Amino acid sequence: MDTADATGDLFFDMAEVISYPLNCANGTKHHGGGPNPCTNPEAAGKDLMVNKLTLEVDSRFSGYAACNVGVDNKDPFGGYCKSGTYCCDCHSPGHFKPSACNQTVGYENVQATFGKFIGHSCERSIFNPHPTAAACYSANTLKKLTPSNHGSWYSSLKEGYCGAPGAGDDCTWRVVRVDKIVTRECHSKVFGDTVQGSAPPDCLDSCGAQKTNTSSPCWADCFYKAALGPDSGKPGGAVAGMSLDALVAAWQKPFLSEAEGGCPAQQEMAPWFKDEPWFAAPVEA
Repeated sequence: MDTADATGDLFFDMAEVISYPLNCANGTKHHGGGPNPCTNPEAAGKDLMVNKLTLEVDSRFSGYAACNVGVDNKDPFGGYCKSGTYCCDCHSPGHFKPSACNQTVGYENVQATFGKFIGHSCERSIFNPHPTAAACYSANTLKKLTPSNHGSWYSSLKEGYCGAPGAGDDCTWRVVRVDKIVTRECHSKVFGDTVQGSAPPDCLDSCGAQKTNTSSPCWADCFYKAALGPDSGKPGGAVAGMSLDALVAAWQKPFLSEAEGGCPAQQEMAPWFKDEPWFAAPVEA
Protein backbone atom coordinates (compact mmCIF):
# COMPACT_ATOMS: atom_id res chain seq x y z
CA MET A 1 0.00 0.00 0.00
CA ASP A 2 1.01 3.64 -0.35
CA THR A 3 0.95 6.01 2.61
CA ALA A 4 2.24 9.50 3.29
CA ASP A 5 2.92 12.03 5.98
CA ALA A 6 0.29 14.77 6.33
CA THR A 7 2.08 17.12 3.92
CA GLY A 8 2.43 14.36 1.34
CA ASP A 9 -1.27 13.52 1.49
CA LEU A 10 -2.17 17.22 1.43
CA PHE A 11 -0.28 17.45 -1.86
CA PHE A 12 -2.05 14.38 -3.28
CA ASP A 13 -5.45 15.77 -2.37
CA MET A 14 -4.74 19.22 -3.79
CA ALA A 15 -3.08 17.86 -6.94
CA GLU A 16 -5.60 15.13 -7.73
CA VAL A 17 -8.65 14.90 -5.45
CA ILE A 18 -9.89 18.47 -4.92
CA SER A 19 -8.99 19.32 -8.53
CA TYR A 20 -11.04 16.42 -9.94
CA PRO A 21 -14.03 18.62 -10.96
CA LEU A 22 -11.63 20.94 -12.82
CA ASN A 23 -9.45 18.27 -14.43
CA CYS A 24 -12.27 15.90 -15.31
CA ALA A 25 -15.18 18.15 -16.22
CA ASN A 26 -15.48 16.29 -19.54
CA GLY A 27 -15.61 12.81 -18.05
CA THR A 28 -12.41 10.78 -18.22
CA LYS A 29 -10.61 12.91 -20.82
CA HIS A 30 -7.04 13.58 -19.76
CA HIS A 31 -4.46 15.69 -21.60
CA GLY A 32 -1.41 15.12 -19.42
CA GLY A 33 1.11 12.30 -19.50
CA GLY A 34 1.27 9.42 -17.05
CA PRO A 35 -1.63 7.96 -15.02
CA ASN A 36 -5.04 9.44 -15.73
CA PRO A 37 -6.40 11.13 -12.57
CA CYS A 38 -9.88 11.05 -14.05
CA THR A 39 -10.03 7.24 -13.81
CA ASN A 40 -8.34 6.92 -10.41
CA PRO A 41 -10.83 5.21 -8.03
CA GLU A 42 -8.96 6.74 -5.08
CA ALA A 43 -9.61 10.27 -6.35
CA ALA A 44 -13.33 10.06 -6.98
CA GLY A 45 -14.50 6.52 -6.33
CA LYS A 46 -17.56 5.55 -4.32
CA ASP A 47 -17.54 4.92 -0.57
CA LEU A 48 -13.96 6.16 -0.13
CA MET A 49 -12.32 6.34 3.28
CA VAL A 50 -9.29 8.26 4.53
CA ASN A 51 -7.19 6.41 7.08
CA LYS A 52 -4.79 7.76 9.68
CA LEU A 53 -2.30 5.03 10.56
CA THR A 54 0.81 4.63 12.67
CA LEU A 55 3.37 2.40 10.97
CA GLU A 56 6.68 1.04 12.15
CA VAL A 57 9.13 0.67 9.25
CA ASP A 58 12.70 -0.28 8.48
CA SER A 59 14.08 3.06 7.29
CA ARG A 60 16.58 1.58 4.83
CA PHE A 61 14.38 2.85 2.01
CA SER A 62 14.37 1.98 -1.67
CA GLY A 63 12.65 3.78 -4.54
CA TYR A 64 8.94 4.52 -4.23
CA ALA A 65 6.47 2.01 -5.64
CA ALA A 66 3.32 3.45 -7.21
CA CYS A 67 0.45 1.32 -5.88
CA ASN A 68 -2.88 1.79 -7.63
CA VAL A 69 -6.27 0.10 -7.90
CA GLY A 70 -6.79 -1.99 -11.02
CA VAL A 71 -9.42 -0.69 -13.45
CA ASP A 72 -10.57 -2.95 -16.31
CA ASN A 73 -7.79 -5.36 -15.23
CA LYS A 74 -5.09 -2.76 -15.87
CA ASP A 75 -2.90 -0.52 -13.73
CA PRO A 76 -2.35 3.14 -14.73
CA PHE A 77 0.90 2.22 -16.46
CA GLY A 78 -0.74 -0.34 -18.76
CA GLY A 79 0.28 -3.53 -16.94
CA TYR A 80 -2.08 -6.27 -15.79
CA CYS A 81 -3.82 -5.61 -12.47
CA LYS A 82 -6.94 -7.45 -11.40
CA SER A 83 -9.82 -4.98 -11.10
CA GLY A 84 -10.47 -3.82 -7.55
CA THR A 85 -7.09 -4.95 -6.21
CA TYR A 86 -3.89 -3.01 -5.59
CA CYS A 87 -0.89 -3.50 -7.85
CA CYS A 88 2.46 -1.85 -7.27
CA ASP A 89 4.94 -0.64 -9.90
CA CYS A 90 8.42 -0.28 -8.42
CA HIS A 91 10.80 2.39 -9.66
CA SER A 92 14.34 3.55 -9.14
CA PRO A 93 14.75 6.46 -6.69
CA GLY A 94 13.87 9.86 -8.15
CA HIS A 95 12.38 8.80 -11.49
CA PHE A 96 10.01 6.34 -13.16
CA LYS A 97 12.53 3.83 -14.50
CA PRO A 98 11.09 0.38 -13.60
CA SER A 99 12.96 -1.73 -11.10
CA ALA A 100 12.31 -5.02 -9.32
CA CYS A 101 10.13 -4.92 -6.21
CA ASN A 102 11.55 -6.29 -2.96
CA GLN A 103 10.87 -6.23 0.78
CA THR A 104 12.12 -2.70 1.40
CA VAL A 105 9.80 0.22 2.10
CA GLY A 106 9.87 2.74 -0.73
CA TYR A 107 10.27 6.47 -0.21
CA GLU A 108 9.58 9.58 -2.30
CA ASN A 109 10.45 13.21 -1.58
CA VAL A 110 7.35 14.84 -3.09
CA GLN A 111 8.83 18.30 -3.67
CA ALA A 112 11.99 16.97 -5.32
CA THR A 113 10.23 14.46 -7.56
CA PHE A 114 7.18 16.41 -8.69
CA GLY A 115 9.22 19.54 -9.23
CA LYS A 116 10.57 17.73 -12.30
CA PHE A 117 7.12 16.94 -13.69
CA ILE A 118 4.61 19.63 -12.77
CA GLY A 119 6.78 22.44 -11.45
CA HIS A 120 6.63 24.23 -14.82
CA SER A 121 3.11 23.22 -15.87
CA CYS A 122 1.78 26.76 -15.26
CA GLU A 123 4.36 28.41 -17.54
CA ARG A 124 3.39 29.34 -21.10
CA SER A 125 5.45 27.74 -23.83
CA ILE A 126 5.10 26.66 -27.46
CA PHE A 127 4.14 23.24 -26.12
CA ASN A 128 1.74 24.61 -23.52
CA PRO A 129 0.46 27.99 -24.75
CA HIS A 130 -2.63 28.03 -22.52
CA PRO A 131 -2.02 26.40 -19.12
CA THR A 132 -5.27 25.46 -17.43
CA ALA A 133 -6.29 26.74 -14.02
CA ALA A 134 -6.06 23.17 -12.69
CA ALA A 135 -2.46 22.85 -13.94
CA CYS A 136 -1.58 26.16 -12.31
CA TYR A 137 -3.18 25.13 -9.03
CA SER A 138 -1.14 21.90 -8.97
CA ALA A 139 2.10 23.72 -9.78
CA ASN A 140 1.41 26.37 -7.17
CA THR A 141 0.52 23.77 -4.54
CA LEU A 142 4.02 22.43 -5.12
CA LYS A 143 5.42 25.91 -4.45
CA LYS A 144 3.97 25.77 -0.94
CA LEU A 145 6.28 22.87 -0.06
CA THR A 146 9.68 23.58 1.48
CA PRO A 147 12.97 21.67 1.84
CA SER A 148 12.16 21.08 5.51
CA ASN A 149 8.48 20.21 4.92
CA HIS A 150 8.66 18.67 1.45
CA GLY A 151 6.03 15.97 1.76
CA SER A 152 6.89 12.28 1.93
CA TRP A 153 5.28 9.28 0.25
CA TYR A 154 5.93 5.70 1.35
CA SER A 155 5.21 2.34 -0.26
CA SER A 156 4.95 -0.74 1.92
CA LEU A 157 4.69 -3.96 -0.08
CA LYS A 158 3.35 -7.41 0.70
CA GLU A 159 6.88 -8.85 0.41
CA GLY A 160 7.93 -7.00 3.57
CA TYR A 161 4.69 -7.11 5.61
CA CYS A 162 5.40 -8.31 9.15
CA GLY A 163 1.74 -9.29 9.65
CA ALA A 164 1.73 -11.88 6.85
CA PRO A 165 1.67 -15.55 7.89
CA GLY A 166 5.21 -16.85 8.03
CA ALA A 167 6.87 -13.42 7.98
CA GLY A 168 10.46 -13.63 9.16
CA ASP A 169 12.84 -11.35 11.00
CA ASP A 170 13.70 -9.63 7.72
CA CYS A 171 10.21 -8.12 7.36
CA THR A 172 10.25 -4.33 6.98
CA TRP A 173 6.94 -2.84 8.11
CA ARG A 174 3.93 -3.34 10.36
CA VAL A 175 0.79 -1.47 11.34
CA VAL A 176 1.18 -0.29 14.94
CA ARG A 177 -2.37 1.04 15.13
CA VAL A 178 -5.24 2.46 13.11
CA ASP A 179 -5.68 5.91 14.66
CA LYS A 180 -8.90 6.92 12.91
CA ILE A 181 -10.86 6.25 9.72
CA VAL A 182 -13.14 8.90 8.22
CA THR A 183 -15.20 9.04 5.04
CA ARG A 184 -13.72 10.90 2.09
CA GLU A 185 -16.95 12.91 1.91
CA CYS A 186 -16.56 14.17 5.47
CA HIS A 187 -12.82 14.72 5.11
CA SER A 188 -13.30 16.88 2.02
CA LYS A 189 -16.06 18.88 3.71
CA VAL A 190 -14.16 19.59 6.95
CA PHE A 191 -10.88 20.25 5.15
CA GLY A 192 -12.65 22.32 2.50
CA ASP A 193 -14.76 24.35 4.93
CA THR A 194 -11.64 25.25 6.93
CA VAL A 195 -9.81 26.42 3.81
CA GLN A 196 -12.81 28.25 2.34
CA GLY A 197 -13.41 29.96 5.68
CA SER A 198 -9.97 31.58 5.51
CA ALA A 199 -11.07 33.79 2.58
CA PRO A 200 -13.88 36.33 2.05
CA PRO A 201 -17.20 34.66 1.09
CA ASP A 202 -17.55 36.45 -2.26
CA CYS A 203 -16.15 33.60 -4.36
CA LEU A 204 -18.34 30.90 -2.82
CA ASP A 205 -21.39 33.18 -2.89
CA SER A 206 -20.93 33.48 -6.65
CA CYS A 207 -21.38 29.68 -6.92
CA GLY A 208 -25.05 29.98 -6.00
CA ALA A 209 -26.63 26.59 -5.35
CA GLN A 210 -23.22 24.91 -5.77
CA LYS A 211 -21.51 26.77 -2.92
CA THR A 212 -21.54 23.70 -0.66
CA ASN A 213 -21.03 21.09 -3.39
CA THR A 214 -17.41 19.91 -3.08
CA SER A 215 -17.69 18.12 -6.45
CA SER A 216 -18.56 21.29 -8.38
CA PRO A 217 -15.93 23.15 -10.46
CA CYS A 218 -17.00 26.44 -8.88
CA TRP A 219 -16.44 25.17 -5.33
CA ALA A 220 -13.07 23.69 -6.29
CA ASP A 221 -11.96 26.93 -7.95
CA CYS A 222 -12.85 28.90 -4.82
CA PHE A 223 -11.00 26.36 -2.66
CA TYR A 224 -7.75 26.93 -4.54
CA LYS A 225 -8.15 30.69 -4.56
CA ALA A 226 -8.53 30.58 -0.77
CA ALA A 227 -5.65 28.15 -0.29
CA LEU A 228 -3.19 29.56 -2.81
CA GLY A 229 -4.32 33.11 -3.53
CA PRO A 230 -6.86 34.68 -5.93
CA ASP A 231 -4.42 34.79 -8.87
CA SER A 232 -2.90 31.34 -8.38
CA GLY A 233 -4.85 29.84 -11.29
CA LYS A 234 -3.12 32.06 -13.85
CA PRO A 235 0.38 31.82 -15.36
CA GLY A 236 2.57 34.25 -13.44
CA GLY A 237 -0.07 34.73 -10.74
CA ALA A 238 1.13 35.32 -7.19
CA VAL A 239 1.04 32.42 -4.75
CA ALA A 240 -0.54 33.68 -1.52
CA GLY A 241 -3.45 32.38 0.54
CA MET A 242 -2.78 30.12 3.52
CA SER A 243 0.57 29.12 4.96
CA LEU A 244 1.72 25.53 4.54
CA ASP A 245 1.38 24.93 8.28
CA ALA A 246 -2.22 26.18 8.17
CA LEU A 247 -3.03 23.98 5.17
CA VAL A 248 -1.56 20.89 6.84
CA ALA A 249 -3.53 21.63 10.03
CA ALA A 250 -6.71 22.00 7.96
CA TRP A 251 -6.03 18.67 6.24
CA GLN A 252 -5.53 16.97 9.63
CA LYS A 253 -8.61 18.52 11.26
CA PRO A 254 -11.02 15.72 10.17
CA PHE A 255 -9.03 13.32 12.38
CA LEU A 256 -9.71 15.35 15.52
CA SER A 257 -12.60 14.41 17.78
CA GLU A 258 -16.10 15.44 16.75
CA ALA A 259 -16.12 17.87 19.69
CA GLU A 260 -13.12 19.58 18.11
CA GLY A 261 -14.74 19.74 14.67
CA GLY A 262 -13.47 16.41 13.32
CA CYS A 263 -15.36 13.71 11.46
CA PRO A 264 -17.20 10.72 12.94
CA ALA A 265 -14.94 7.68 13.20
CA GLN A 266 -15.70 4.77 10.88
CA GLN A 267 -15.25 1.08 11.61
CA GLU A 268 -12.11 -0.68 10.42
CA MET A 269 -12.88 -3.09 7.58
CA ALA A 270 -11.16 -6.31 6.59
CA PRO A 271 -8.37 -5.64 4.05
CA TRP A 272 -9.06 -6.35 0.40
CA PHE A 273 -6.23 -8.90 0.41
CA LYS A 274 -7.69 -11.05 3.23
CA ASP A 275 -8.51 -13.86 0.77
CA GLU A 276 -5.38 -13.55 -1.37
CA PRO A 277 -3.19 -16.71 -1.45
CA TRP A 278 -0.11 -14.88 -0.15
CA PHE A 279 -2.01 -13.74 2.97
CA ALA A 280 -4.18 -16.76 3.71
CA ALA A 281 -3.06 -18.55 6.86
CA PRO A 282 -1.41 -21.92 6.15
CA VAL A 283 -3.56 -24.96 6.80
CA GLU A 284 -2.26 -27.12 9.63
CA ALA A 285 -1.77 -30.80 8.89
